[in-house]
Amino acid sequence: MRSRLCLLRRATSVLRSLAAALTATLLVVVLMASACAPQSSRVGAGGECFLATDCAPGLICIEQADKTRLCSDDLSRVAGRPASDGGAEADGGIDEGGTSDDGAVPDDASQPPDTGAPDTSTPPDTGAPPVDASDD
Repeated sequence: MRSRLCLLRRATSVLRSLAAALTATLLVVVLMASACAPQSSRVGAGGECFLATDCAPGLICIEQADKTRLCSDDLSRVAGRPASDGGAEADGGIDEGGTSDDGAVPDDASQPPDTGAPDTSTPPDTGAPPVDASDD
């Protein structure tokens, strides 16, 4: 009877150790999964960000003078000019007649206008490629 009791205690001890190890492993897996999960909420105006995708819609991530990056809708510190609302400037200043705002004809004015249909014409034959002297 005594040997059975000793064997039972030993088995219980082993099972407790296995349960503790399994619980610890499961806890580590859950913590790692939650640490790698993407953030579900985006940062509002004035919030710290690393990429523009960190900011709420309509905001961009701008580097400040102290090298921190904050979400903002102020485009005055962004390089380049803001996009226009449409009109002649939206397509590079070229009107439907094929001339630009200053009256100059763009380089591709000799090409027919794009109709949106697939191009089914065959390209012109320009001959064989030149022979490279190192191929001999």
